[in-house]
Amino acid sequence: MITSSLGFYAFIFASMAVIFSICKKYEHTKVIEILPAIIWIFLFMAACATFGVYDTTAQGVVDAQNFMYANFLPMMLIMFMLTCDIRKVIKLGPRMILAFLLSSLSIMIGFTVAFLICKSFLPENAWAIIAATTGSFIGETINMVAVAGVFGVEGVDYAYSVMMVTFAFTIFMTVIMALIQKKEQWNRFMKANTDGLDEIAKRIAEDTDPDINTCTMLDYLKLFGVALCGTWAINSIIPHLPPVTFLNATGWRVVFSSILGIILGVTPARKLKGATECANVFLYACMCVTASYSDLKQCTQAPGFLVLCVIMLIVMFAMWTLFSKIFKFDLFTAEVAITANIGGTSSAPLIAATHNPNWISFGILLGFFGDIIGTGLAILFGHFLHFLA
Repeated sequence: MITSSLGFYAFIFASMAVIFSICKKYEHTKVIEILPAIIWIFLFMAACATFGVYDTTAQGVVDAQNFMYANFLPMMLIMFMLTCDIRKVIKLGPRMILAFLLSSLSIMIGFTVAFLICKSFLPENAWAIIAATTGSFIGETINMVAVAGVFGVEGVDYAYSVMMVTFAFTIFMTVIMALIQKKEQWNRFMKANTDGLDEIAKRIAEDTDPDINTCTMLDYLKLFGVALCGTWAINSIIPHLPPVTFLNATGWRVVFSSILGIILGVTPARKLKGATECANVFLYACMCVTASYSDLKQCTQAPGFLVLCVIMLIVMFAMWTLFSKIFKFDLFTAEVAITANIGGTSSAPLIAATHNPNWISFGILLGFFGDIIGTGLAILFGHFLHFLA
């Protein structure tokens, strides 16, 4: 049984390396396409917690977990956010941004209705679990991890969030892909057209740096210098902040590191190479910490959360269709907007390319927009659900 901090660090990073290597080798298989590496990492860490591979009560393990949350979480957010240039998102135009925000509203309405129907047979803190899930559904895993930290969603509770995300995303993508074949019928019913999309695509397109993925030692030194200095400054400020009921120390870390990253995103720092890759390492490490509290034998409420997920999806799709009808969104705009919410930067460009390869940039930028606002919206929504509870 692992009881030391160094042993816990070694186990986490070695496990991630092995799992990613296996998933990379078999990335084109159906299993990995449905359940990507991040899910396997969570399941593996949760299984290890269930069978006592490490002792979560040992002081060394507790110290390691606290250190990683206090430092890896803000470093992750700073690195992620500095790649999101808010000025590019504005170039999308009000119609695309409106479609994204209405998709976010559809998701929150869906979860609200489902929560009110199901809360009688769900655990007391179901509102917090749903809030963490909403972080993923409006942004990505990065937002989910951040919101989970704010509301103290960990262990079995976090397992419920991961389960809902995986279950709902599978159904969601099946519906979205099926609708693409009905594009003409959709546009006629909505009285929509795609005039002007090509012009917007040209306006937001930029030449890609051919060396964007070629990182040198100096690139990493600059990147880690920025992230570490930012994290040090944030952690130095937090103890001096007046206490508030709606944000704990982790919440303040999330808020300050997100703001700092967004500010850096409009400076030359946004060109630092390797930011996304390094941020992903810290993301998966933070997720491993959260999963390390999970005892899968205690996941007795899984059926209730699956029922909630089904109700949420039904209401969400109904509201999404209604908003599309009211604002006459064409299928491309409607699908990319909602996929940028639920799928993020990994899935939205894929859906955009399916409609038109020249419109991939819409999916990328809307996904970035979700990264920027997803955490804040999910935190506000979590407090709203807490009020309803």
